Amino acid sequence: MAIESSTVEMKKPEYLQIVGRKKSGKTTLIVGLVEGLVARGMRVATIKHTSHNHEFDRPETDSWKHRKAGSEATIIISPDEWVCHARIHGPETKLLLQKALFRDKDIVLWEGHGEIDALMIECVPPGQAPLFERDDKLIAVVTDFEIVAGIPRFRPFDIAGIIDFLVARLTIWPTEKEEFNPAVQIDKSVLNSE
Repeated sequence: MAIESSTVEMKKPEYLQIVGRKKSGKTTLIVGLVEGLVARGMRVATIKHTSHNHEFDRPETDSWKHRKAGSEATIIISPDEWVCHARIHGPETKLLLQKALFRDKDIVLWEGHGEIDALMIECVPPGQAPLFERDDKLIAVVTDFEIVAGIPRFRPFDIAGIIDFLVARLTIWPTEKEEFNPAVQIDKSVLNSE
């Protein structure tokens, strides 16, 4: 039985970068935002950007052996979740994978400064200057002290306030939830539409 291509036009999720120095509170903020957004009915995805290469699979596992043998992509599937290890061959491959994986999400929170054109919130630890205060993509800072004139500031644990700000600022509220079946073949014309 052939699987039909999806003809449902999926909305593009909103991307938001959470940026800042190491140990500035980015992960803590993202965890709080994910919990708060999910509690409000959002479908949330996250990306953790790193500038270092890592071995994400454990040596000598079956999936590790598949990749070492030359597999371009390996998916590990269990009854409740799946993990994909894929070799990246340029920015277009990353974009295609993101569009396929996140097409039914309302918002994607990107931890770290990445290769995307997205609005950002910067976490600024005490005694440090912001890294992106002159960037027009910066929409808010999370810190305990006043630092950037004209940019909204939130305390590190004011998750509800940050979410209220995002709801007012971004177009992330879904109008209708659509079920996503990862087994459905992805129509590339849907993925390439902007």
